[in-house]
Amino acid sequence: MSAQIEIKLNSPEEMFAEPAADPFDPDSRYLSGIDDVVGQLRLKRRELDEKTRLVIRLPQTAVTADSAATLKAALDRYGAAQIAQNQQAIEELRVGSRRQAISALVIAVALILLTMFLLAAIPALQDFSGALAGFVGIAVWVIFWDPIYNYVYAWRPNRLDIKVYENLQKAELVVEGS
Repeated sequence: MSAQIEIKLNSPEEMFAEPAADPFDPDSRYLSGIDDVVGQLRLKRRELDEKTRLVIRLPQTAVTADSAATLKAALDRYGAAQIAQNQQAIEELRVGSRRQAISALVIAVALILLTMFLLAAIPALQDFSGALAGFVGIAVWVIFWDPIYNYVYAWRPNRLDIKVYENLQKAELVVEGS
């Protein structure tokens, strides 16, 4: 089953422009149309592989013969820009994670060598070697946590956004007058 999203706008410009929300107007929007659509698509993860039907309702006076084509072209350009931005963010995370991992490795090796040196230099520490080894193990785990997390998991929201914008680019767009 494919997703269908319906939004009501007062003008085509509201698709991308932040609305001037009026709490006294029951029809006032608080999000731009694109933010509304993307938010709804994020909730439909399982349906992102299928074609979405996007229905935009505009006042009859705002609907022209080329409204759908104009909005579709704008959505495609916006989606392409967002996809490129998210791909860049993923690459930055991966490069940063590699750099963090190298730094973490250097720090962990230095910590282990320092601990071994202290155990050899101060015989009284031999009694606490088990506790010291536990401390070093926890410290190494903490040092490596962020690079591993960033490399393995942190990019997933960006990947979801890429799928959302790819789905939006492939969506069937229907513009109706209300």
